[in-house]
Formats: sequence, C-alpha cells, structure tokens
Amino acid sequence: MIRIIALLLHFTLVPIILGRLITYKASCNWLVKYLIGYFSSLAVFYILFSWVEWIQNWTTFWEPVTGGFTLLIKLYTAVLVILAVIWAWLDRKNLKAVPGYIKNTTLKVLACLKNDKFLIVYSLIFGVLLLVQGYMAFSYEINEWSYDDYDYVVSSKDTISSNTIAYVNFIDGTMPNVTEKRAVASWGTYVAMLAKVSGFEVTTVYHTLLPVILLLVAYINFAYISSILFKRNDDRTIFMIITAVAYMFGLYSHYSMTFRLLGAIWQGKAVLSIIAIPFFIFYLFDLYGKNIENANLLPIIGVSLGMSSLTSLSIMFVPTVAFFMFIMMCIYHKKIIGIRYLIACMAGPLYLAIFYIMIWMLQSDMKSIDFKFFKFRKSTHWWKQWLH
Repeated sequence: MIRIIALLLHFTLVPIILGRLITYKASCNWLVKYLIGYFSSLAVFYILFSWVEWIQNWTTFWEPVTGGFTLLIKLYTAVLVILAVIWAWLDRKNLKAVPGYIKNTTLKVLACLKNDKFLIVYSLIFGVLLLVQGYMAFSYEINEWSYDDYDYVVSSKDTISSNTIAYVNFIDGTMPNVTEKRAVASWGTYVAMLAKVSGFEVTTVYHTLLPVILLLVAYINFAYISSILFKRNDDRTIFMIITAVAYMFGLYSHYSMTFRLLGAIWQGKAVLSIIAIPFFIFYLFDLYGKNIENANLLPIIGVSLGMSSLTSLSIMFVPTVAFFMFIMMCIYHKKIIGIRYLIACMAGPLYLAIFYIMIWMLQSDMKSIDFKFFKFRKSTHWWKQWLH
C-alpha cells in the first residue's frame, strides 16, 4: 500500500500542487490546473534530468561515471518539496475553503443528476465503458510487448541498475553508448524514478500500473475537451461515451490512436499523441479565444517543456501544433494575435534542440581523445565530486 501511494503521489498531489502554483495568477478550471500541473512536473524533471546528464557526461573520460540517477532523484524530490512549501504559503487562504468547495461541487452534481435523469443513464454507460477499458489496460497490456519495449523497458531498468542517466546501450550493455535522440528524452528515466521511489519493478510500472493511471489521465483530458466543445453536461457525457466507444473499436493497426491508448500507452510518444497534443490544441484554442494575458505564459511554457521531455519527436510536433493554432486563430480574429503565446510554445522545442546539439557535441568528444568542441573539459572535472 505504501508503495502504490508513493507512486500515485506523482499523479495526484504533485500535479495538483504544481497546477495550482503555476496557474496562481491564471484563470482556469480544475481540469486544466491538473493537466498543466502534470506536464509541469515532467518539465521540472526534464530540466533537472538535462543538467545532471550533462554533468555525468562532462565528467566521463575513460571510465564510466555513476551516481547520476541517485543525484537526480534527490534533486527532484528537494525541488518538489520546496515548490510544495511555496504553494502552501501562497495558497494558504484557499486551503481553508477546500471543504466548502468540495461540498458545493457535490451539491451541484447531485442537483444536475436530479434535474436530468438522462444524465444518470449517460454517466452509468460511460462508467461501464471506462471500467471495461481499465480492466483491458490492467489485464491485457501486461502481455502487450510493442516493438519499442526492447528500448523503453530495458533502458529504464539499466538506469536503475547502473545508477546512470541515458548512459547504457540497451542492446549490448556498454556504457557510455547511447544515441542522442534517446539521450535527450527523459520519459524512460522518469519511469525509472517512479519504479525506484515506489519499489515496483520497471516492467510492472510500464505494463501494469501506468496503463491504468495514464488511461485515467487521458480521460481527464477528454473531459476537458468536452467542456470546451459543449456547454450542457449531457452533451459532454455523450461525447465521452462516443469517444470511449470509438477508441474501443478503433484498433486497426499498431499505428492507430487506439493502440496508443489501449495497447501501449506507457510509451513516451503514446503519451504525446494521446494526451499531450490533444490537450495542447484545445488549451491554446481556449486561450486564444480569451484576452491575451501574460499570466498564461508560464503555464504554456510548463506544458511545452513537459511535452518536449516525452520523446525527441516533440521537436517536430510541438512547433507544428503551435504554428497551426497561431495561424488558425489569426485567421479567425482577422488580425495577428497571441505572438507571446507562440513564443512561449517554442520554449520546450528550443530547449530540446539546444540540449540535443550540446549532447551531440559532448558525446562526440567522449568518443575520441581529441576534444573537438570542449577542449577545456578535462581541466574542469571538479564537477565529478557530485557523482561517484
């Protein structure tokens, strides 16, 4: 029980705290706050991941350098604790109103169900569909070994066993020997962190726990999308039912969206395509439809960085979505609007691009005795005292 609580904290309390903190001056509902908080937690982890990986590789000359993974977990935990304290202080007045808010929300839901009997039926149907998909995720995905699992699962396991970050080749076990596109994505290390803090095996986290948890996160996202598209609760519930049925009967290939949701949702690119991109599209759609406010820049940056941490493919998809929404909204408003939002959207891909180039340069130096790019690296190896 303690292990599962330790794991669930990263999908419950952590996103709630970061969501409230990063949207402190922005106006949005609890669904948006949660999703922003979740992707912002990935963003915080990604920044720390990139720093520690850089230190690890910088201090690598002839012998492998270990200890980076432990250092990353300690730093991430410390940062989360600091952010939680800051949030508790800033939000101390609102914390007292939480019981009243829960009571009022419960009364509103009960009133809606009492006034609309069809809503009860729709909710029950959706609940059954969600339970069926949850059972499928828990029971089926444990046996679903996608063609990329040889990388995801093995790399996360190597991260724990070697106490390094993006350092071990998943084919022959040599280190340091990792391609740049794998070295700049932190999702595998993030899952390794979840396994380490919870005590579960990496395979259990990937194939048993994450499918159910991420399925619920995906439907939180679908609920948010329904709130953007429809005003009435029964219309939103019908949308959720149609969405659930469409996904259940859409498994026509390993490239379908159903496969990403119900087949291999634990993969970084699945989280990107099923949860991150749909959320980003409708979140930007919602923001562009309101007044352009600087308070929304930090949440956009947090989501952009979090999306970019999932896979190196984010360097292509995130800017595409951002430019598409910018152009569409400019056409809709018949004027140039939201350039600040567009720039904020580029924070993640820009960070990823710079990190990719720097890691490529550093790993090029690591493969030869001639330091082509960082000739002064060996003279500044005092950073090695942080590792072992």
